[in-house]
Amino acid sequence: DARLQARCGWCGARPRRVHLAYRTAQMVRGMARPILRGVVFDMDGTLTVPNIDFGLMYKRCGVDRSSDILAEVRNMSPAQAATANEIIEKMEADAAATMELEKGAAPMLLWLRRHGIPTALVTRNSAVTVRELHRKLKVESGLPAFDPAISRDDDVPPKPHPGALERIARQWNMPLGSHILMVGDSPSNDVVFGRNGGVSTALVAGSGRSADEGGVETNGADLCVSNLLQLPPLLWRHFEVPGQLGTGSPLIHYPIPKPGSMACDAAKNGDVAALRNFALEQLDAQDESGNTPLIWAADAGQLDAVKFLLDAGVNVNTKGYIGGTAVSRASRRGHVDVLDALLASPSLACIDEPNEKMQSPLHFAAFKKHRDAVDKLLVHGASTVSLDRKGRTPAEDTSDERIRDAILEARDARR
Repeated sequence: DARLQARCGWCGARPRRVHLAYRTAQMVRGMARPILRGVVFDMDGTLTVPNIDFGLMYKRCGVDRSSDILAEVRNMSPAQAATANEIIEKMEADAAATMELEKGAAPMLLWLRRHGIPTALVTRNSAVTVRELHRKLKVESGLPAFDPAISRDDDVPPKPHPGALERIARQWNMPLGSHILMVGDSPSNDVVFGRNGGVSTALVAGSGRSADEGGVETNGADLCVSNLLQLPPLLWRHFEVPGQLGTGSPLIHYPIPKPGSMACDAAKNGDVAALRNFALEQLDAQDESGNTPLIWAADAGQLDAVKFLLDAGVNVNTKGYIGGTAVSRASRRGHVDVLDALLASPSLACIDEPNEKMQSPLHFAAFKKHRDAVDKLLVHGASTVSLDRKGRTPAEDTSDERIRDAILEARDARR
């Protein structure tokens, strides 16, 4: 991979070589697992696909490729600096217009958000480019802005000076330490930056940075991943994840509910004649477990009852017992004909709606090894990168190799 040999795009430094497998096995300094209190991200090559030609930028600015371009520009004459800054800003603006998120960035950020873990951004990009990133995350995934988001326009020393980490820790009202994680793709910039601040570090090494190729440039990073989808399960194993869904939450054995209304009982038994006697309000009402007649019918595989209820206009999106929808229950049970009817509903808001444990319908179908249900969900566009509370995608939540391969093939086909 050419990125392994190239210098950091912004500062021009070269990292040192350390074997990936060793660092992956080591993790965070010390014996006890720290509580994950916050995650700080780099931008280019970490959250977004690199799309700036740094070689051309250096050449046009008249800066040697081994130097830090921003530092060199600061030392130029006012006229030269103005010209160089104009070049840099124009190239950044062009790159921002075609910005793409890295694979796994959005689901990984959603996972952190659902666990209540704050996130921050430190980048050598401009504030204008950061605003475009925030806009893209909001529009595409409903994600809030990083807080704080520190760009080169802020009055903070650039990485790898730890000043930005110090500012973030102050805003988060916590000390620096291993409970904060710095995530970036530059060993010489991001990893050293995190180490200078005394925080844990994770290197996003890219698809070519694999251990079986003889080692990768890590500069002593605590964690190494080839893409951001690999990060959440590592965080689950190597940190204490806080919150009600975190690593410390007890294993709860939920009692099996029973229908709590006459309409729910009729739906579970597939008694369409009885269902015709209820008003729409009763057909759409939740019982004490939270389930509606549609959820009960879907769980029991009662196709005729499901079709009747959908035609009657009940809400297909209601979340019932433990947050499960009708789609979730049909997926868990493997009722493909019922699933087909539910997925065909024009009122279905989200095929991937998770339950209270962050399990999507595809997680359920994959875990229960319902191959036909998995295939049906994939055909209808179910997310292959949704993450459960432990940071696992549906492909990692099944012991069926055929299902795993089908999910991964669908993921590759959607790139």
